[in-house]
Amino acid sequence: MIRTQPLILAVLAICALPLFAAADAPEEGEKQPVFLLCPHSNKHSAWSIYLLVDTNDHHQILALGLESLQNQNSKDSSYEAVLAAQNDPKVNHEFIAKLEAKDFGSGQLDVKKDDALHITLAPEGDGFDLGISMRVSMGDRFVIGGKEKDKCDLILSYDDTEKRWVAKVKRLQDFAGANLDSVTGKIMTGIAFPVSGTGIYVVMGVFDNGEPVTLMDRSGH
Repeated sequence: MIRTQPLILAVLAICALPLFAAADAPEEGEKQPVFLLCPHSNKHSAWSIYLLVDTNDHHQILALGLESLQNQNSKDSSYEAVLAAQNDPKVNHEFIAKLEAKDFGSGQLDVKKDDALHITLAPEGDGFDLGISMRVSMGDRFVIGGKEKDKCDLILSYDDTEKRWVAKVKRLQDFAGANLDSVTGKIMTGIAFPVSGTGIYVVMGVFDNGEPVTLMDRSGH
């Protein structure tokens, strides 16, 4: 264990340090945050997944993007505060990657350092299936969509009431494998997760009303 600890800490450093040098990413269109990956640990930085949409027609998606909200985490403030930081120009938004709409269904967004994060969008009806694969330890990943679609399936769709793109539950199970049929169609704004020295053991999904649900719990391992 003593020998592997530095490797584990290196993996967990992805949330604590800037992933890339600051980059200017000139973008045309309007940015709409759709999903938040929020560490519940001091001095860590959240990831924000966003869509770039046509300024004159918000139904028209131009690209999928990923950025880091520097020093924003729910331990130093709250999940709601980090959620609001997605749209706060005073917060340091560090560009990470962008995937053009023409590459949806074939390409993906990556945080390549330590194979930390992969994000995909695949056309599905009038929306898009959201796929997320996040490293939680040396050998484990937390997955939304993809091979775990039967357990956690989220679709990005345009909400005419909200006048924006949102992530809605298509199918969901909790960490114990119980089907949560009552939340089908609800908006999930993101996930929150404590980061320890040996990994991420608990991941909570958070709905737009602030209600949480435990999606992964490895604390007994």
